[in-house]
Amino acid sequence: FKDELWRIQEKLECYFGSLVGSNVYITPAGSQGLPPHYDDVEVFILQLEGEKHWRLYHPTVPLAREYSVESEDRIGRPTHEFTLKPGDFLYFPRGTIHQADTPPGLAHSTHVTISTYQNNSWGDFLLDTISGLVFDTAKEDLEFRAGIPRQLLLQVDATAVVRRRLSGFLRILADRLEGTKELLSADMKKDFVMNRLPPYHMGDPAELSTPGGQLPKLDSTVRLQFKDHAILTVGPDQDQSDETQKKMVYIYHSLKNRRETHMMGNEETESHGLRFPLSHMDALKQIWDHSAISVKDLKLTTDEEKENLVLSLWTECLIQAV
Repeated sequence: FKDELWRIQEKLECYFGSLVGSNVYITPAGSQGLPPHYDDVEVFILQLEGEKHWRLYHPTVPLAREYSVESEDRIGRPTHEFTLKPGDFLYFPRGTIHQADTPPGLAHSTHVTISTYQNNSWGDFLLDTISGLVFDTAKEDLEFRAGIPRQLLLQVDATAVVRRRLSGFLRILADRLEGTKELLSADMKKDFVMNRLPPYHMGDPAELSTPGGQLPKLDSTVRLQFKDHAILTVGPDQDQSDETQKKMVYIYHSLKNRRETHMMGNEETESHGLRFPLSHMDALKQIWDHSAISVKDLKLTTDEEKENLVLSLWTECLIQAV
């Protein structure tokens, strides 16, 4: 993984709040690597060597959610046609049909494709948060816990009664959502932090996961560091499975991630972070929202809780005493 790409992609992941991947394409003169197609990502092209002739077409599927090849007779005439030279930069949105070739008689072409926003739509976010909203509502609303009609799962089509019932539940969820500040993210937040790049750092990687500086105490002032690499989220207590399952605050961070396995889809990818009782949320928000804050001003009941909180964050290299 090139240091230059690490630096660029890490900054873009912080900016977009989404995974950012990269691929290098080397194409010999007089040849074309791929047929006309569209992608499920936002695409940025940086031409490095040689020249590349590009043709862009109107999307058949705007903001596409998947990769697909398109036939020449379906895409019509190009909306844009041009040649990129070294140093030129190109962007096109998800779903833009495109094809590119290296002109004959020239040297090979080399370009880097940087891509982002895969599975990062409002639809994806809704799927991620709706399960937590249903979970919370079902604990309080008897109708959500009532059994479905007998043999409903054996029916081929949903009846009008079932559709009205589901529509009513969705309206209840919409009303509840209007008054909710904390959404339970099932996977998106955690997956992003687990699979993203660690902070760009040219020294020993261990320095990012080794606490440094003064140990924070009750009379200390602390500030958050690596804010773009840590997330706060609320979720069910993963150590409990009964109906009295409590909510916990989870902090996940990418300081210990390895750039060599970035976006590799490794099932053994480990999450790094901490968890606290929900009563600690206000104090954590204070740390997240202030450039610096006194430990004794944290909104916790006892001094011991305040010291334990900042010590835990300091041990994970998420705060420093200033």
